[in-house]
Amino acid sequence: MNLNLKPVDMTEEVMADLEKRGLIIRLKPGAHAFPAPKGKSLVTNLYVSDAKYGPHKTISVVVDHNEFSAFGTHSDNEEFLLLGGINERPMYLLVSYITTEAIEQKIADKTISADDFVCLRCKHNDPYVSFFTMLKGVPHGEAAAEGEGSSPSFYVTEPADIDMNVIDFKEFCLNVVE
Repeated sequence: MNLNLKPVDMTEEVMADLEKRGLIIRLKPGAHAFPAPKGKSLVTNLYVSDAKYGPHKTISVVVDHNEFSAFGTHSDNEEFLLLGGINERPMYLLVSYITTEAIEQKIADKTISADDFVCLRCKHNDPYVSFFTMLKGVPHGEAAAEGEGSSPSFYVTEPADIDMNVIDFKEFCLNVVE
């Protein structure tokens, strides 16, 4: 059975909605600025990784598949840094509005639908939408469009020992329909 996913542009409004739903933390100009006393520098943690997942690392990700074959969750947060994108095919980021447990129940009940997800047509190099923290436990995955151009790429910073829990969609197939 196909779940036909209509991609939407990665806009400030779409990303603000994901943040409001508690799925991401946007990293954008001025979003986390706060007053500092004259002559001082201050910091505030947006989050702190759990030490059991190891030190932090930065990875380069290249996507050369058009299926969401690694759709799942991590047990800790990760930052998406959508830098680049020059002469690359489009990339999609599928984000679930519901939890893994809810997805698995809907798969079992055969009630899963495209309305349970947002399929983002990724935008690179935009300071208002291209940089964000995917919060732990949020089901998500990437796929590339077919066609001309090189494989899309981006950076991720995450704990060095982070896990990946892939969701089995059984007979359901996630399809992007432009």
